[in-house]
Amino acid sequence: MRCWPIALLLAAGTVGAATLRSEMLDDFRDTAAWQASASDQVRASLRRDRDGSLCLDYDFAGVSGYAVMRRALPMDWPHRFDLGARIKGSGATNDLQFKLVDASGDNVWWVNRPNTALPARLAETKFRSRHVQFAWGPAADKSLRRTQFVEFVIAAGRDGGKGALCVASLHLQERAPDPQPWPAVHTTSTAGRTAFDFGRVREFNGVALQWPAGAKALDYDLQASDDGSIWRTVRRVRGSDGGLDALFLPESEARHLRVALRRGSASPQLTLKSAADWPDFNRVLATLAADAPRGELPRAFLGQQNYWTLVGVDGGGQRSALLSEDGALEIGRGGYSLEPTVQLEDGRRVTWADVKASHTLREGHLPLPAVHWAHPSFTLDVEATADGTREAPQLLGRYTLRNRSTQAQRFTLQVALRPWQVNPPQQFLSTPGGASPVQALRWNGRGLAVDGRPPLRFTALPQTVGALPFDSGLSLTALQAAQRPSTTTLDLRDPQAHASALLEWSVTLAPGASHTVGLVAPLGTQPATAASPGQLQARFDAAATHWRERLSRVTLQLPGDGTRIADTLATSLAHMLMSRDGPALRPGTRSYARTWIRDGAMMVAGLLRLGEVDAAREFTDWYAGFVFNSGKVPCCVDQRGADPVVENDSHGQYLYAVAEVLRHTGHIDGGAWAERHWPTVQRVMTWMEALRQSERTTANRTPERAHFFGLMPPSISHEGYSDKAAYSYWDDFWALRGYKDAVQLAQRGGHAAEAARWAGWRDEFERELAASIEATARHWNIDFIAGAADRGDFDATSTTMALNPAQAAVSRARLDATFERYWQEMNARAEGRRAWKDYTPYELRTVGALARLGQPARAHAMLDFFFKDQRPAGWNQWAEVVLPDAREPRFLGDMPHAWVSSDYIRSALDLLVYDDEGEHSLVLGAGLKAAWLQQGDVVLRGLSTPYGRLDWSLRRSARGWQLDLPSKMSGLHGGARLRWPEGLALPRALHGGQALAWQGRDLVLPAAPVQIELVRE
Repeated sequence: MRCWPIALLLAAGTVGAATLRSEMLDDFRDTAAWQASASDQVRASLRRDRDGSLCLDYDFAGVSGYAVMRRALPMDWPHRFDLGARIKGSGATNDLQFKLVDASGDNVWWVNRPNTALPARLAETKFRSRHVQFAWGPAADKSLRRTQFVEFVIAAGRDGGKGALCVASLHLQERAPDPQPWPAVHTTSTAGRTAFDFGRVREFNGVALQWPAGAKALDYDLQASDDGSIWRTVRRVRGSDGGLDALFLPESEARHLRVALRRGSASPQLTLKSAADWPDFNRVLATLAADAPRGELPRAFLGQQNYWTLVGVDGGGQRSALLSEDGALEIGRGGYSLEPTVQLEDGRRVTWADVKASHTLREGHLPLPAVHWAHPSFTLDVEATADGTREAPQLLGRYTLRNRSTQAQRFTLQVALRPWQVNPPQQFLSTPGGASPVQALRWNGRGLAVDGRPPLRFTALPQTVGALPFDSGLSLTALQAAQRPSTTTLDLRDPQAHASALLEWSVTLAPGASHTVGLVAPLGTQPATAASPGQLQARFDAAATHWRERLSRVTLQLPGDGTRIADTLATSLAHMLMSRDGPALRPGTRSYARTWIRDGAMMVAGLLRLGEVDAAREFTDWYAGFVFNSGKVPCCVDQRGADPVVENDSHGQYLYAVAEVLRHTGHIDGGAWAERHWPTVQRVMTWMEALRQSERTTANRTPERAHFFGLMPPSISHEGYSDKAAYSYWDDFWALRGYKDAVQLAQRGGHAAEAARWAGWRDEFERELAASIEATARHWNIDFIAGAADRGDFDATSTTMALNPAQAAVSRARLDATFERYWQEMNARAEGRRAWKDYTPYELRTVGALARLGQPARAHAMLDFFFKDQRPAGWNQWAEVVLPDAREPRFLGDMPHAWVSSDYIRSALDLLVYDDEGEHSLVLGAGLKAAWLQQGDVVLRGLSTPYGRLDWSLRRSARGWQLDLPSKMSGLHGGARLRWPEGLALPRALHGGQALAWQGRDLVLPAAPVQIELVRE
């Protein structure tokens, strides 16, 4: 069968302005028209099934990836259409994707249906034009107009495994455009029935019904018909509390709708909600929030950004809780929320919208967050932490209500269980935010169970408990009306799976008196351990003690405004540990349920410097198991296995992680741990060298392509190049780091032949990389280091990799030009002279870069700017995306973001000490501030370096300061040097009574242990 461009296809009947095309695009009888392909280590093949369908057999073989069946099918697409595909399948549940690709192969449109259970027999699957979204590519016009290829894809989803996708036909039906305007709606009401005739078939995703005032306790059916004679029930509503009912009915069509009351005669106003109005259930909730009193639903459903922090245990990231800035607790990833309110004696209800909130961590840095409500009548403290194992952690929560008035008052603490997350609706990756299903609620007199999971337990039983299904309304007033004594049982099932509950504790408090209610919630499958108030206090204290000890392996003492640097350093370490899932280091717990080697390698560097050897080793061992047989290092890994997407920074990052662990721990085991990685290191080096050689071609020696010679091939590892693979210097700096580290691993392991051969590759690559940077600058007529050779773009955050970890031999003049431009642009942004839409705090890397470039004042100015964007103030964290308007609702990535935390850790530590690899030396105090030395002592203890443990301090004395390095270090051939802060006169340096000479603002120190007296002049 030959398939023509649709512009040439004619439907049956007269051709005219109103002709709508109806065409069989492929009946799948021509097997030769289709080709099967698959990603690394995935097997895919085509076969003809007995029913005539063409089948794609696939086997993921324990890795992530995809299997594809593809054919050329040139198409000019109408504005509006339906595609019908007769499909079936067998095997595990995976992602079904339908893709359209243009002639360049760069631009892709798709329909992506995650975790789709395919029918066992051929059945129609419909793809409407509004389902087809632009997926990726550099096209400026992302409208679907013309494509060249069509693909059916099975991508590894929830199960992976093996199976088959079979397709028997692909049919296109053009659809007429919507009339402008739509015909007037004809409404009729008779005997409790209100009918709506739209004049023609309408597509809709839901219905909003506005009931007249006073209509309550409504039971009704919503019915639909195409002809006004034969009706079908599309929704049954029982117990509506009137007002606004929002009925979500995705992918619906009808000409007629009818509301049929079971009793009474109220007649509602009906508004159809299109797929644009209500694309998902979160928009339904937003509609209800706009109709409700402010404060009854979260600010996220009112068009305001909300912020949150993580509550969990080390390694339990996928079994963690969130605490919102407004005091709501999310019980587990994607789980329901607990929201506090307080009812006053006069009946007024106080919500998050009526108080002033502040936020703290215990001792300023321990990951025990709290939200503090301040109201004229009371304060409410909401505290949270977690304990238990990483496989079965438990959330500990506590509400402390205090009377701040001058007379006794009666308060009612209300805690509402709500069918939505703290993670807001605009969060769309991995764990989509917003609504969270709550189908069943059961109160057994002691605890509240949700959907059959182990129940929540409280330190004191509430006096009353109530619950309502979604159709009975979300209002707190309705929930309060449903209260019953907690001594009774409650068992509710909600057909709409979005039930709510309310628990109440009433107490009379004398002036200044307080009352505390605590809770324990299981975050795994194990039941919550019951706790009395005293036991809960002990568990909170034990959690604090655990984190205090865990975060004190390295101690940093800084005076003045340096306190926030030290506090955020400790909290950032906690965030990295809490975000990991077992051994897997992850950037977050909600948006990123997967592990990238780039994030992990940089986290490994931070973990090792702060003494977290086990976490670093555990991750590196775990990730090595996913390296492909070819030696290709996967960019990322999740529950499906290794991801095959080409990202050419990953190979150097794996080698760096292995070598970094060796540098910090080789003295412990003599390098035995690293030697276990040697076979994988060899495979990775073979793969990476083949990539390098693939760009050392004759074509890349021509003048127009000379700046590509010898680089890593194009990839999309850099997030800014997801539209089209680029010659990213980010990849090359990481590759250089990998070459360097492979040589070190070979040398330390006694593999002389490999060390010599790889050293030649390393040196050649470093020369060609430097030459490429210069050629790119000439090609694009720029003075800075480009982000990518084929784009000539500016990206200082990416270029920081040249300084750390690559420590590349590149032009100092171009480095200076790069960071001078960054500083000017950043400073204009900070001062409000340059508009900005957003930024990612990956820019924290530039703080360390400027410290290494000898610009500490600029480094601190930037750090001050970034600290202002810790949201909310007091929780020592950054989201992945920062917006100038803190309340603009947009995707923020994860918060806290553990990769950002690692960037902060490495930069903050570089202010105190960094390794100059070329000199085999340590630079101390590159980011010291003169004010610190005038205000107090600077103390750093327990820091791990490639040369052993480092302790150093600079304490005030009667004559000036005393510098102490008490520990001997090995391999520090270039010694250590102290960099004196700008703005403070150089002191006389004395060692054993003998003067030491300054070299500029650097003081080269005698070998440790050493004590230097610095005498103020």
